[in-house]
Amino acid sequence: MMRLFSALRSPLITGALSASLILGTAVTTFAEPVETTSEMKVTATRTERELSEIPSSLSVVTEKEIIRHGYTSVADILQDVPGVEIYDQSLSGAKRINIRGESGARVLIMIDGQKITEQKSMDGAPLLIDPNQIERIEVMKGPASVLYGSEAIGGAVNIITKKGGTRPIQASANVTYNSSTEGFEESLALYGSKDSFSYRINGTRSDQGDRETPSGTIEDSGSETTAGSAFLGYETGKLAMGLNVEGYSSEIESPPTVEDGHPFDLDLPEWSRKKAAVTFDIKEISTAIANIHMDAYTQKTEKEFEQRMLIDMGYMGTYKQALDTYNDQKTYGATAQIDIVPAANHYLVAGYAYTHDTLDAESTLDFDKLGNPMGPVIMPLDPVTTTNDANMTTHALFLQDEWLLPSDFILTLGGRQTWVESELEESNAPGAKVGSTTDSHPVFSGGLTWNGIKSLTLRGNISQGYRFPGLDKLFMGTNHGGRTTLANPDLSPETSTNYEIGARYNSDTWGLDLAVFYNLADDYIHSTPVSGNIYTYDNVDKAKTHGVEASIDYTIVPLHLTPYASGAWMKRKFETEELSTWKTDTPELSGRFGLRYETNLATRPANVWADLWMRAATESELEQTDDDNPGGTTLETKGSWQTLNIAFGSEFGKDRQYHVSLNLNNLLDESYQTARNTLEEAGFHAVARVGVSF
Repeated sequence: MMRLFSALRSPLITGALSASLILGTAVTTFAEPVETTSEMKVTATRTERELSEIPSSLSVVTEKEIIRHGYTSVADILQDVPGVEIYDQSLSGAKRINIRGESGARVLIMIDGQKITEQKSMDGAPLLIDPNQIERIEVMKGPASVLYGSEAIGGAVNIITKKGGTRPIQASANVTYNSSTEGFEESLALYGSKDSFSYRINGTRSDQGDRETPSGTIEDSGSETTAGSAFLGYETGKLAMGLNVEGYSSEIESPPTVEDGHPFDLDLPEWSRKKAAVTFDIKEISTAIANIHMDAYTQKTEKEFEQRMLIDMGYMGTYKQALDTYNDQKTYGATAQIDIVPAANHYLVAGYAYTHDTLDAESTLDFDKLGNPMGPVIMPLDPVTTTNDANMTTHALFLQDEWLLPSDFILTLGGRQTWVESELEESNAPGAKVGSTTDSHPVFSGGLTWNGIKSLTLRGNISQGYRFPGLDKLFMGTNHGGRTTLANPDLSPETSTNYEIGARYNSDTWGLDLAVFYNLADDYIHSTPVSGNIYTYDNVDKAKTHGVEASIDYTIVPLHLTPYASGAWMKRKFETEELSTWKTDTPELSGRFGLRYETNLATRPANVWADLWMRAATESELEQTDDDNPGGTTLETKGSWQTLNIAFGSEFGKDRQYHVSLNLNNLLDESYQTARNTLEEAGFHAVARVGVSF
């Protein structure tokens, strides 16, 4: 471990920190990614570190894994990370991520360290990014609010994008076919570098049809997406700059379902994201200043969704309710950070972060009377349109201090002070209260790592989480499936504290990552009943979560075989004024285990690989208060499941520029539904991918 801090005081610092996009991004010269090793560089502490030096839980998914398994969505890429669950909310094209039982609303999603905020959503920010644009994904488990702010109460996902190349002109093309949706995805990229400049242009189109399951076709479960991005970088000496623009547009269908006993249909004709960002780094200003980083970005997220449902009012008639909503959210963000090396055994990261969200939300509610025309009219027959204009501004100061202690210990201490102001500027909604609310909140973290034995890291970590309520919960409320949830401007922020110990071991043949955690969360925001189908947001819930996450692999070198296993054991208790239960839709055991084979061919420049594995999870139970029976509860159970899968492929050519893969998923055609999913998963299906780079 001494090499880290001694390097920071020497000219070799250029190799460790050059071209750092310190805002949580990969520290990289803008070139193609290198092969993953046990000394993998990650950026979970807002500056580049070897994975063995990170005191918190961190999982990394590499580009090689993304390519080999033909993933067409970011959510599917993350499904095998221990402690992570993916769920769809009846939208197969807009899945969310759950970390250690915390829903998508409590997981921060970032692209190159810059957050995707979502101020009016059922459950947090969507994963609106093209998988073909990704170099790697870092998944931080447990509160990450000290370095990354609000929304990171359960964890954070940093999606690091590809930048330039190694030659002046390079290109790649890929085609993926998924038989479960009869869908194709095509992508094309042009990239390269020349002298001090680098560039990359990406484009992808995906058209996925309705999902085929063992129970039949899920009607209206398809999606269409188009994505594009462009990057231009300049790096010379101690200066590095980057400019990036990207866009993602999707059209997502949702199968008809039933809400509160009534037919319900939801569609998203548009869910899109557009972003422009600039980064600026100056390296090695002096022996005491390792790096100065600044960045700024602007982002626009647009969402249009349509709700249709029938309401049976008995003798008063049957009504068709139509609710059309359009949300236009603009985000402006900036960060300034300085990395200081005051002594050979001391590394300090200090910075300021700014985010400003504006949200224009418009909803049109319309009723048509369908039955019993002689009965009284109790719903308005003319459309009613409500508009809301709101904004949220966040300022934060953060500090992280790393100390190299005797006997190969590294102590990492961090703190963040956040100031938030939210305001409802204009609204014509009944009962809306134009005005503002503010909050100021500190969070802290402390971690210790020990590397006294070669290849082994022992670690411990305590971290706090903080999540300020979104604009919808403070000022606007929601209307979904005939249920109206009223806003509450007096909401308190959600908080959590996480305790964790773990170990990492990496050698030429063995790999191990183990974490044991205990998390306490308070002031959860939940909807509580008022009367009938009217609810309100309130701070009523608590959660206690504990568990073990582990991954292990062993390479049998002579046979080119690697047996492996990864998964989690987790228990989660949910507490409200009316209910205390361990039945929180959390499977106790979940994971993946299998056997990989990979070898280089002796007769030609190629390698072949194969992977046989099983995914599985135990049953999950969800106990909730019964709105129709005060004092009673309802219980929903989803059974245990397991799927058998196999994949194989090859990278070949003089420079391994061609790749082919075939994934055969759910070989036994099992009918199953994961814990938080609304839709049944696909049955036996194939995913084939071919690609070339030159």
